[in-house]
Amino acid sequence: MTSLNRFASVRAGLGLALLVATSWAWAQTPELARASATHQSLAQARTQEDRLALHDQLQSLWSEALAAGKMLEVEWENFNNAVVDLGEGADRMVMFTWNVELDNRTQRYGGWVVHAAPGTDLGYTWTMLTHDPEANTRDLGRMHRHDRWQGGLYYDGVLTYDKQQPVYTFLVWDGADALTTQKWIETVEPRNGRVRFGSPRFELPEGLQKRLVLTYADAVQATLKKEEESGRIVMDHLAPEDPSFQGQYAFYGPTLSYDALEWRKGRWHLVLDTEVRNTEGNSPREYRDPSRRRSRN
Repeated sequence: MTSLNRFASVRAGLGLALLVATSWAWAQTPELARASATHQSLAQARTQEDRLALHDQLQSLWSEALAAGKMLEVEWENFNNAVVDLGEGADRMVMFTWNVELDNRTQRYGGWVVHAAPGTDLGYTWTMLTHDPEANTRDLGRMHRHDRWQGGLYYDGVLTYDKQQPVYTFLVWDGADALTTQKWIETVEPRNGRVRFGSPRFELPEGLQKRLVLTYADAVQATLKKEEESGRIVMDHLAPEDPSFQGQYAFYGPTLSYDALEWRKGRWHLVLDTEVRNTEGNSPREYRDPSRRRSRN
């Protein structure tokens, strides 16, 4: 079963992002094993109350696991798309996120960020993320802090450089609510044990912004994916099904054309109506939402 299908089966059943790894990868420390077991319990929990209780436990369990060390020794490629491992050596960053879907189909998120720090006792610094459900994900000009994080499942990423400075760009999925789904692209910056989400590196029609956000109808799927060969980030162009629904995102969907972000001179530049090639390693299916549609009552 592929990582994409593993992720889909979990979302179809419970709306939860179960982060699956091989047992030997988790078994490096007892703390990792406890966090793994709790994620499995979270995937099997049947009530919102139980899911939220396990979610709260994971915050403390992951803090213990991160403090115990060896996080840069885990084979993260064995995990599904809710963990992203970028860079090597002193530039390495690992982003790990999970979600709980509530009965009203809104989301609660948890996660952490590890950034390599050679020469320190652990070999890295780490930061837990605290979800703020009131954070406005569509505010393109706002920077979010790790302790007032807007949430989301960080499923892929790109490492680029602005001169000698590494720039970590992530692709994010958000279940949003019963009417819409969101995906967005933003940068993540570690600074002295803190993490900032969003920096002014996106040249958009609105001007220089801190992220690009796609919002569309819950009933459809939309592309947001990196192209390995070109280094671009490609996405479906979205529009309402009727011009009279402009700004009502529950009626937005793909128009069968594509846009892209291209990295030039330290910024991501939006290119409209671009050609996207589906090679043998880039099937049309891979350009879709990394989950099946959520089950409806």
